[in-house]
Amino acid sequence: MWFIIITLIIWGFYVFYMKKQFEDGFRFSETLIPLIFLCIITAICLGVNFVASVVPSLNDGIAIHNFLAKLIIGDEKWSVQLFKLYFDWSVYVSIFLILIYSIIKVNKR
Repeated sequence: MWFIIITLIIWGFYVFYMKKQFEDGFRFSETLIPLIFLCIITAICLGVNFVASVVPSLNDGIAIHNFLAKLIIGDEKWSVQLFKLYFDWSVYVSIFLILIYSIIKVNKR
């Protein structure tokens, strides 16, 4: 939960800074690109974590396999279902942001 809040706060400051820097040339769609990249990287990290938890030959038990997944999931109540839930939601959010970006770009033309 903290990861989402911190990410949105930093992104909000980024949007505010870009609006101040490029008053006339400001495009909201351009500020979505870093957020989309972060969501895709997050989806990849959570996907690696989910796959590693599903395949029992990769490790002795269930564990977090990268730094970003640990920031998002935390340290308590790990399960394969929890890892899949976080992975699914990260993919949904990534697809949603890509669709929003595409709609904004198409409507600007």
